[in-house]
Amino acid sequence: MPTISQLGAELSEVPIDQLIATLAKGIADGQQALDMASVQTLITLSNTMVNLIPEVTEVITPSPFEVQISGQAPIEITGARVTASAAAPVAMSALQAGLVPSFYQFTEATIELKLSVSVREAQEVDQDGTIRPIFLLTGSNVNFKTQNTFSYSADASSSVSVVVKPVPAPARLTPSTVTVNALGSKPTVSIG
Repeated sequence: MPTISQLGAELSEVPIDQLIATLAKGIADGQQALDMASVQTLITLSNTMVNLIPEVTEVITPSPFEVQISGQAPIEITGARVTASAAAPVAMSALQAGLVPSFYQFTEATIELKLSVSVREAQEVDQDGTIRPIFLLTGSNVNFKTQNTFSYSADASSSVSVVVKPVPAPARLTPSTVTVNALGSKPTVSIG
């Protein structure tokens, strides 16, 4: 396992543009992996068959009964009885039953670096021989020397955070359902 000083040395050797490009590529690769996992789940759900009971019928029927009260004639109470019966199970895919995969999306990525920045004056000679002063801006990661000299905290010299949130499935991946009711006297079609 590398020590903190080794990690600091490795970070100081990575150009910032390369660090950002690597983070961006990592996010793109991660997003592709998330998307493909969701699509694979969608395929699995479409191939997984389940038996569902599409309807339960409850029938309420009158069920009067009498209550005996001491010293009086019985009182008739209007009661009700509920009986339930289930329709025969119907085989359908888990997707048809309403199970859909979750899709996730990287919504934020933050790189936070603490750098020691220095400005150095140099000279540049033009093609015609004119000498011009220029200023060079250089940066390096906060290391133990700059930590002690400038009171930086090395334990928080860099961090990367990423936020992943669920998003709705793409519309084209969610199939529409066409239901044809051929049981009645006039067939009806509903699209959902």
